[in-house]
Amino acid sequence: MKRSLKFISVSLLTALITAATAMPSFAADPFRSQNARAIGSETQKAFELMFKDGNYTAAVKQLDLAVRTEANEPLLFALRASTFYAREDYLGMRVAGQRVRSNAEALKGKDNLRAYIYIAASDLIEAGYIVKTEGVSSAPKALPLVQSVFDNIQKAKDISPNDPELNLIKGYIDMLIASVLPLSDLETALESLKQYAAPDYLKWRGIALAYRDARKPDLALDAVNKALVSAPNNPELHYLKGQVLWMQSDSNIPTAKKQFELALSKSKQLNPSLLDEIRGQCRNISGGVACPEK
Repeated sequence: MKRSLKFISVSLLTALITAATAMPSFAADPFRSQNARAIGSETQKAFELMFKDGNYTAAVKQLDLAVRTEANEPLLFALRASTFYAREDYLGMRVAGQRVRSNAEALKGKDNLRAYIYIAASDLIEAGYIVKTEGVSSAPKALPLVQSVFDNIQKAKDISPNDPELNLIKGYIDMLIASVLPLSDLETALESLKQYAAPDYLKWRGIALAYRDARKPDLALDAVNKALVSAPNNPELHYLKGQVLWMQSDSNIPTAKKQFELALSKSKQLNPSLLDEIRGQCRNISGGVACPEK
C-alpha cells in the first residue's frame, strides 16, 4: 500500500500549527477540562469541525466567521495556516503564521505557556514555508527556526509539563522525528501523546499514524478505534482505519473497502486533495472500479 505522506504532513502540520479586534464571547477550550483558557467559542467550533467531525469545508467557513470576533487567538490563525497548507497556498500559510506569532507575542506576561507554544508553531510554519517554496536544499536555512521550535517548546514545558495543548503539539513533533529518524525510539516519542495530550480524537489519531508508519498495524488499529470512540463520524479516521486494515492483511480488503466507502460517503466535506487520494486508494482496492460516494 502506498504511504500517504501528504495525509501525514497535513495531519501533523494541522495537529502543530494546530491584531486583536474583540474579546471572545466566552471561554471555550478544546484541550483542557481544568484551568481552561478563553480561546473563544468560534475558534473552538472550527477546531472541532476540522478534527472531531473531519469537516474541512465547514471548518474553513467557520474560521472566516471566527476572525471577526476572535482575531487575537493564535490557535485560530494556526488553523487557518493549516487550511492554506492543505490547498498548497504557501504564501497564505506564511501570512497566517505571521499572525500566529504576533498573537502569541501579545500573550507574553498574560499566558506565557500558550505564548511559547504558538511562537514555536509560528517558527514551524515559517520553516515549512521555506522548504516548500525553496526546495529541500533550503533545509539548512530553516534549521535555526527548527531549533527555535524546540527551545520554545522547552520553555512551555518548564511552565507546565503536563499541559494537554502543549503535549499534543510536542507529541506530534516527537512522532514526526521518530518517523524520519530510524534510530529514534517510537515508544519514547509517543509518551507525550499517550500520557498528557488531549483531546482524545487527536491524541489517538496521532498514535495510530505513528504505528501505521512503523508498520505495526495491530497497535495502529487499536489506536484508531480509540479515536473513533470520541469522533465516530470523522471520515478521515475511517480512511485511516481502512489503510490500517489493508496493511494488516489482504483478507481484510472487503472490510477496508467499507471504511474507504464510509469516508467517501462524506466526500463534500473533505479537502479536495485528500478526497482524490481516498478515491485513488479505494479504486486500487476495488480492482480499478470507482467506489460509490455522496
